[in-house]
Amino acid sequence: MQSGAKKILIVDDEETVGIGMSEILKDAGYGAAYVTSGAAAVDAVREQGYSLIFIDMIMPDMNGLETYRRIRQFNKDARVVLFTGYFRDAERAIFNGVKEGMIDVYIRKPFFAEEVVHTAKKYA
Repeated sequence: MQSGAKKILIVDDEETVGIGMSEILKDAGYGAAYVTSGAAAVDAVREQGYSLIFIDMIMPDMNGLETYRRIRQFNKDARVVLFTGYFRDAERAIFNGVKEGMIDVYIRKPFFAEEVVHTAKKYA
């Protein structure tokens, strides 16, 4: 990781997605980490601070929108991009999240590495 690299967190209940996205971002020069639940994301953001958070929309226990709302309670400047493999089911939550201040971008799974890096360059 380059010194001064922006820190990015990936939140997905599928560990392989978290590993893949974090490796893509590390290769692009970002400090990247992943967690596998909304609750772990809330803790990580509280402890580490991140310039950008990619959150999977559909997760057990706490979905992406609920995770975003919890993070916003203590970090009003959190920059969040949602991603999902189930856009139809997530459409209303994405709309509500954008209304509440999320970045007006979502990434659909499966995603391309260039798409992830481009989003990080634009918002991190």
